[in-house]
Amino acid sequence: MKITKIETLIGTDPAAGNLVYVRTHTDAGIHGVGEVYHVGPDMASTYWVEYFAEQLVGQDPTEIERNWALCYQGARFPIGSSGLAALSAIDVSLWDITGKALDKPVYELMGGKVRDKIRAYWDIHGNTPEELAEDARKFVDQGYTALKASPLSPDWRNMRWNDALSDANARFKAVREAVGEDIDVGFDAHAAIYEPIRVLELTDVLMEFNPWFMEEPIRMENRYEMGKLRDKMTCALATGECLYTKFEMWDLIREGGVDIIQPEVCIVGGLTEMRKIAFIAEAHDLVVAPHNPMGPLASVANLHFDAATSNFLVQESRTLKPFEIASVTNIVQPVDGYYPIPEGPGLGIDIVEEEFTNKPYGKPWHRGDRVNPDNSIAYI
Repeated sequence: MKITKIETLIGTDPAAGNLVYVRTHTDAGIHGVGEVYHVGPDMASTYWVEYFAEQLVGQDPTEIERNWALCYQGARFPIGSSGLAALSAIDVSLWDITGKALDKPVYELMGGKVRDKIRAYWDIHGNTPEELAEDARKFVDQGYTALKASPLSPDWRNMRWNDALSDANARFKAVREAVGEDIDVGFDAHAAIYEPIRVLELTDVLMEFNPWFMEEPIRMENRYEMGKLRDKMTCALATGECLYTKFEMWDLIREGGVDIIQPEVCIVGGLTEMRKIAFIAEAHDLVVAPHNPMGPLASVANLHFDAATSNFLVQESRTLKPFEIASVTNIVQPVDGYYPIPEGPGLGIDIVEEEFTNKPYGKPWHRGDRVNPDNSIAYI
């Protein structure tokens, strides 16, 4: 079996932004699919797909490790976000092809399942403590035992820092009163706080309510400072979503900068690198909680990884939008806070091409600028 073509499908929906998929074809009539991370200049990833296809057409798609090395090591410099987004999607598509060729789900290719269901946590939102508590109660009523929220008000940059801390305390108190003590609640600072001392002050005002973890407390570029911060924090530190490959993840682990590592399958290099990162983490007594703000192909790829990974902790989840749901043949939904093990062969999911024909690419994705009260550019 040989790879004959690798193509990108990219569509835009005003309510969902850009959706970028990869489809890899073979001469055996088997194709595989994967999802590209929307890093911003999304069309850049389509050129990377074409670039990698020049190397991969004619190769055996089941030689996944060799194909990954061919692409990664064949680049002139270490690959950045748009290139790794493309390589990640291609890598997942090769796992999908191999599973289909062997008539086995992808998780069986990874050594088989180690659990019967996959715990999920849900992101909750609210401008006020009351709105946040209401959203938390809604998902706990649906059976979720784990939640995540921003610890700070959406308007915190316009507050005095002490007022922002008081508001953070009120937000967590409202959530605890709404859902009780038995629900795990983590917090995501979105790497928006510049000074590590502020993170410690924020963590301190939340500790009375038993936070599960603090995610992305500072910018991820400074792994050395992340390690120093973790030594001082009184709750678990979760990070890793913006790091590339096992090499940067190893930097983070070596600096002692993480308790819960959060690789992103669509940016870290695909399932091939996800497994290696999990093994490195396991050797250092760390758990893995995959990052996932992506669409249905990424979600299913994560579930196969979760099913077969012994040091998996919990899966980030969100509500898929209509365009995302319509773009695939099926989706896997959580039941009482847990996903079922996905069914194969391969990933067990395919692309509905007509949806991309109906929603052609519009424009690049921008996260949205944030400014401080003095109009200087803030971190997000």
